[in-house]
Amino acid sequence: MSTSAERPPWIDDRLRHLPRRPWRKIHLDFHNSQHIPEIGAGFDAEEFGDRLQAAHVDSIVLFAKDMHGYFYYPSAFGPVHRGLGFDLLGAQVAACRERGIAVYAYYCTTWDNHLAERHPEWLVWKRDRTTYLPTFDETPGWTALCLSNDDFVDLVLDHSREILERYELDGIWYDMPLPIGGECFCRNCLAALRGAGQDPFSVPVQRRHKQELLLGFLRRAHALAQEIRPGCQVDHNNQTRLGLGERAPFMDNIDIEALPTAFWGYFYFPTTVRYARTFGRSVYGMSGRFHRSWADFGGLKHPNQLRTELAGIVAQGARCDLGDQPPPSGRLDPAVYDTIGACYAEIARLEPFLEGAVPVTEAAIVVGGDPLDNLADARATTDPVPAIGDATGRRWADSVYGLTKLLMEAHVQFDIVEPDADLTRYRLLVLAENLPVDAALADRLRSFARDGGAILAGADALRLQGGDAIWADELGLAYRGESPFAPAYLKFAPDAAGPLLFADLPDYEYALYEGAARWSASDPTVVLAHLGEPLFQRGPAHYTSHAQSPFDHLTDHAAIALRGRTAATAFPIGSSYFRNGYWIYRDVFRRLLRAVLPHPLVETDAPPSTEVTLTHQAATADRPERWLVHAVNFSPSRRAPDHCEYLEDPIPLRDVRVALRVDGPIGRASLAADGTALPLRAVDGGWEVTVPRIEFGAIVAFER
Repeated sequence: MSTSAERPPWIDDRLRHLPRRPWRKIHLDFHNSQHIPEIGAGFDAEEFGDRLQAAHVDSIVLFAKDMHGYFYYPSAFGPVHRGLGFDLLGAQVAACRERGIAVYAYYCTTWDNHLAERHPEWLVWKRDRTTYLPTFDETPGWTALCLSNDDFVDLVLDHSREILERYELDGIWYDMPLPIGGECFCRNCLAALRGAGQDPFSVPVQRRHKQELLLGFLRRAHALAQEIRPGCQVDHNNQTRLGLGERAPFMDNIDIEALPTAFWGYFYFPTTVRYARTFGRSVYGMSGRFHRSWADFGGLKHPNQLRTELAGIVAQGARCDLGDQPPPSGRLDPAVYDTIGACYAEIARLEPFLEGAVPVTEAAIVVGGDPLDNLADARATTDPVPAIGDATGRRWADSVYGLTKLLMEAHVQFDIVEPDADLTRYRLLVLAENLPVDAALADRLRSFARDGGAILAGADALRLQGGDAIWADELGLAYRGESPFAPAYLKFAPDAAGPLLFADLPDYEYALYEGAARWSASDPTVVLAHLGEPLFQRGPAHYTSHAQSPFDHLTDHAAIALRGRTAATAFPIGSSYFRNGYWIYRDVFRRLLRAVLPHPLVETDAPPSTEVTLTHQAATADRPERWLVHAVNFSPSRRAPDHCEYLEDPIPLRDVRVALRVDGPIGRASLAADGTALPLRAVDGGWEVTVPRIEFGAIVAFER
């Protein structure tokens, strides 16, 4: 068998053979409550279509039914919004079809205020025996209906049939199909679970049940669309939750709603796209033109911000989608589409380097948890070890975000996968800190390591699920429980391999803010750092000064261990870095990474804030084979506490070295944006160029 280092990088061939999809989509939100007296008064079909075309828009999602429950065409079911006097959807569809703009109909599924008020028997119930209906003195937000109600699902599909039969559509786009919170305690759900002898108050039981309900709806919706309009694209929003592998066969595309200036932030998309793209489906990254979030009327992003966001989307092999919401008049704002058009023109010019370009990866973060768990909150199904002094037990929260941040800043090419994926296609596995490792997975990980694969694990991922045994035999570690101290301390070992990795760092006791496990090592040569502890844990009975108790003594327990191509930290390095931002965690991670993966696919001297990714285009009759290195200059402005994070005027990067390590010759290198040739230099195992300037982003094309 070949060693992991000799394995070719992973390129998912399924992504080369997808149907062609548009690259420049608009999601035209249009939610209007009963308090809006007039809809569509300013709409002109010719102006509408021309404005989209001038803004280089090639596809759009248009509203059939909104979250308030109102239709925007003369539906036989109703209610049609009382302020609408004509077929708005029909006029929009016709204008787009005349201009070759692909059209998808928006339908809001489980969030429907109209149905919620009239069918209380369909409501989702929470654990506290309340629903998502607003209280009498509360401004309404959203409601939630349960997919366990067959008559509700039948009505949704009747609505869908009407839409698909009435209009010439390229697809239907379902919003809010996901069971909210991944659980429901309505009479149907309680009866079904109790009838099956299951505990309805168990989170894993609830997650599996809601996954099955969602799967049932996805199957029926997809079958209906293909029956009425063969080849019609069926999309479902908010599907980047665990268990997507079961749902993906009934989806033609995966949309990632991720307006970064809203609550999603700038780590949501880079994390979830690396999971979504592993299921053989096209992926869209959805940002928005708003300064903040949806329906931010008067809020408009600066074009420079959109340029950076769009560069980050296509760098992942995903397509672009920008959210807009016109006023109730239905007239598209010229300033909005001037802004979008300036950015989409640049994407259009780059499309020859984007079409058929497939992400190239060498590593994967392995996550585990229950179906419908968010990636950011993915955790073991057993109760997690609670943080010291933290009754909520969120010690492992943000592990996946933190590991994503660490790998991005190290410029490693990686996916995010669940344990049932083919792990042997990667050279390196990074185990999420709360990954539940059962006996079967432990055997696969041991086999992966024996075959030369590299493994980097943190905290609880080194233990067999449900016990204290350490599955990584080569490290010779034994679990001795959790340290009772948080923070604990880390001190590099003065002998063994420690100096080779950490000799240039200050000799210091570094705080482990999230605590650590106690590991004993049968072979001291694997120990690169020891665990230190304070005299006492800070609390009401014992305290000193302003914060944690200072370092008091060094223990024999290992804080960092390394043997061969397996490395581990006793502390949760991902969540610790994401929540505390302590530079030493990143330094430790990068040095361990270099020890177990010494020859990454891409090397660069770009700063850690630069997102660097790799895609590949196979040779065709009209283009050579290309390896494409994307460098996105993420340059945030300093912000006040209440400001959303934003990107505006980037600090240009100059003379950036980019080295690509792939087999075979490279004949030419250039910048995709303007064709500027870049002098090639042969380096150890690869090829290197210098990019003179990167403002928002650059794509370096290495051609055979």
